[in-house]
Amino acid sequence: MPGESGAARVPRVAVTGLGLVTGLGLELESSWRGLLEGRNATARFRAFDPTGLACTFGVELPPEVEALFAAHIKPRQRAQMTRGTMLACATAQQAAQHARLEERLGDRARVGVVLGATGTGYAPRDGALDEHRILRNMASASAAWVSLKGKFQGPSCVVSTACSSGAYALHAAQLLLTTGQCDVVLAGAADSAISYLDVQGFCSLMALCEDVPDPALASRPFDLHRSGFVIGEGGGVLVLETREHARRTGARVLAELSLPGLCCEGYNIISPEPGGLSMARAMRLALENAGLQPADIGYLNAHGTSTQLNDLYETQAIRAVFGEHAARLPVSSTKSMTGHCLSAAAGVEAVISVMALVEGWLPPTRNLAEPDPALGLDFIPGRARRVAPEELRHVMSNSFAFGGQNGVCIFSRCP
Repeated sequence: MPGESGAARVPRVAVTGLGLVTGLGLELESSWRGLLEGRNATARFRAFDPTGLACTFGVELPPEVEALFAAHIKPRQRAQMTRGTMLACATAQQAAQHARLEERLGDRARVGVVLGATGTGYAPRDGALDEHRILRNMASASAAWVSLKGKFQGPSCVVSTACSSGAYALHAAQLLLTTGQCDVVLAGAADSAISYLDVQGFCSLMALCEDVPDPALASRPFDLHRSGFVIGEGGGVLVLETREHARRTGARVLAELSLPGLCCEGYNIISPEPGGLSMARAMRLALENAGLQPADIGYLNAHGTSTQLNDLYETQAIRAVFGEHAARLPVSSTKSMTGHCLSAAAGVEAVISVMALVEGWLPPTRNLAEPDPALGLDFIPGRARRVAPEELRHVMSNSFAFGGQNGVCIFSRCP
């Protein structure tokens, strides 16, 4: 259990359902298996012809995703959605099914939806009239559609803070629960922004790993030869409930969420603050909100983008926050397998963090062939690691965004 001081300030919120769609699998179990196996899904782009781009590969969803969308969304509705919105709907419905919401819900006016997104992924057709342009281009579309399809009538909105959008969405969802406005909130993030223009834009920022002989080795967080992130797409949605509602309706409680640690660096729109000072501040705020000490954390899912500065500054921040415990703390970057899912990253990695807590397995960092000696933490290279329950009572998930909008979540094992 989290410390009593944090529990006294902020009522605990239960995680009762999970939905996860990544390039490794189209539902929770297959994605999780892919992570534990250290599977590679990086390949040349299928969604468009990348000829002429400095980067020609990423982590796209398997082709079977079209069947997944068809199973969850009617054709007319799909025509009114972007791929990112369809992904949000499919992931949220999986989370609702995992939580057995349909058989437990009473008043749907007390069910909210808060999703993270940086945009809808709207791509206008060349010179063609698009009768659904307005509906597809709505920034709020993903949350609106999830609420519509679930007939959820509580507050519904989209939060946009770039790569940390999912963490901010979890914060907003928790406030809806702890202030008594909702009994249940579906929260997380989904994003699909793999297009010629998006990849070209990230290349112009020199953020992506450019062409390498073997794309499977492109995403290499914390490695000496890391050279940029690999773009991905995905969705991660959690069903959050008040502990009272979960108890009263017979929900299976997977974990508890503490109030996330959020802050802005106020430094640079692209580059992180040197030394990871604001990253460290977000981690300390999360620990304080949870009423925990650094040594209580048994695993840290890092932001770990595979860029030179992020990996360096995040490691420096971890050392500053965790002190001597940093040398013993298992840390991994699952972006080494899922790619960087942009605004979906924090939602995807929140689900992964809860699964680590529930299953007692820590996913590895793939492609860590030559660890950067300037970093030197336990980055779980290559193979997943089994841990005893007493060693894994609390996990931390870091999300650090363009704009310096940082979010850190802590999930705790239930007694």
